[in-house]
Amino acid sequence: MYVTSARAAPLTMIQRVRRLAIPGEVQVNEGQQVQPRDVIAEASLPSEILMVEIADGLGVDSAAVRELLVRKPGEYLHRGDMIAQISGTFPRLVRSPVDGRFSGLHQGKAVFEVGERTIQILAGMLGTVQSVIPEYGAVLSTTGLLLQGVWGNGAVGMGALQVMRETWSTPLEAGMLADVEEGAVLAAGACLEGQVMAECGVHALGGLIVGWLAPGLIPAAKALPFPVIVVQGLGAGGPGPSMLELLSPQAGKLVSLNASETDRLTGLRPEAIIPLDTGGVAGALNVREALQAGQQVRVYVDQAWGLVGEVVALPEGITRFESGVEAPAAEIQINGGRLTVPRGNLIIVNEEDDQSAD
Repeated sequence: MYVTSARAAPLTMIQRVRRLAIPGEVQVNEGQQVQPRDVIAEASLPSEILMVEIADGLGVDSAAVRELLVRKPGEYLHRGDMIAQISGTFPRLVRSPVDGRFSGLHQGKAVFEVGERTIQILAGMLGTVQSVIPEYGAVLSTTGLLLQGVWGNGAVGMGALQVMRETWSTPLEAGMLADVEEGAVLAAGACLEGQVMAECGVHALGGLIVGWLAPGLIPAAKALPFPVIVVQGLGAGGPGPSMLELLSPQAGKLVSLNASETDRLTGLRPEAIIPLDTGGVAGALNVREALQAGQQVRVYVDQAWGLVGEVVALPEGITRFESGVEAPAAEIQINGGRLTVPRGNLIIVNEEDDQSAD
């Protein structure tokens, strides 16, 4: 079974596809350098779909409506414009109730597209446009440090990395942000107090990376205008080795954050990227890989939420759990004990060796 893979790599090739779900207009060119908030592609959609009754208004069967139209599907109509009519001794007509595009008929009703909204795909990283996907988006790439998380507030941004080493053993406290530079991306061990989250907003950070976040602070984190990435879990704990070993030496360097929600379909998740110069690295990282005995995994079940353990066995077939869930299972050695959990509740934790060429 293939499961999501989270990465902590000091030097690797990173490729990301930024693609619209519908055709639109690509805003970048191959070879172009991009920043996190740059628009890769955008498309327009109607703000509202409105159904206007014609068959009932004219007193006819829905199959007869098309022959009574005085405007063609695809035309833009203004409020009061006639859509269809019946002439004769007792004429009847139907007018448009809104300004909008008359896009077609459905079961005797006119379908109107009203208003317009734009959807955009952002780069979400510092990198280069490797190739363009016509009408849909582009493939972006860079080489550098990659640190993926388990939760993000949906924002993107960048700034110089400022590592608050004193919080590796003690959570952020009120007043600690006094010396944090405006626009910096702050890396800290844990954020557990609402007052600290409020101070983060006041200090206009470029972003926040924490090992742990108190679950009750999720609404406040979502309201912040800059990206927030949680690397380890929701709760209380200390930062893991990946944060300590990867981020500390990179203080002062430019880091981009894409605090997107975890996408279980594609395997993509919130991530921080620091572009680094290198003479060559191994191939791009996969976001999914086969689960195997001996791998380190982060567990997401109630009794061990966010903790890391080792896969010791993969029972065959389907296991029925106390919750009623029936799914493939894995046996995990964790904190001196053994748990049996659904494989879908695991994330493979890969802390890569330096992959730069000699």
